[in-house]
Amino acid sequence: MSEKGHTEYKHAHDHKDIDVFVKKENVAEVVIILLQEGFQKVWTRYDHLPSEENFRRYEKTVELENDKFHRITIDFFEKDDLETVEANGFTVVKPDILLSFYRNIHSSDKCWAVMAAKDLLQKGINPVGSPLLSKMPT
Repeated sequence: MSEKGHTEYKHAHDHKDIDVFVKKENVAEVVIILLQEGFQKVWTRYDHLPSEENFRRYEKTVELENDKFHRITIDFFEKDDLETVEANGFTVVKPDILLSFYRNIHSSDKCWAVMAAKDLLQKGINPVGSPLLSKMPT
């Protein structure tokens, strides 16, 4: 949702991840693709919590050219009825719906981008593309 070309800071998180929302009818196909691409299911502290989204995490580690390793994390949510919007050339979950996930199954509620987006929504302002989402608090 952040503005295009923003600086990505690692803060209030133990990792950067990719959130993927999949319709129930496509779950098996997506899991097969993830496994074929070398991703493995990773258990998290959220797996035992009741959730309508059926949260899963998949990860793999890749070696870069300079003999360094990088972990790719995909947080996988099973959800059929999501409203989406276009943001920076991507189809993303509508901001108010996406931000509702941060209360119960995601640990990003201390992220300043999440807090800024929630504040903007409370003021009736669409947070998509707002520079406030990538502005470090002072």
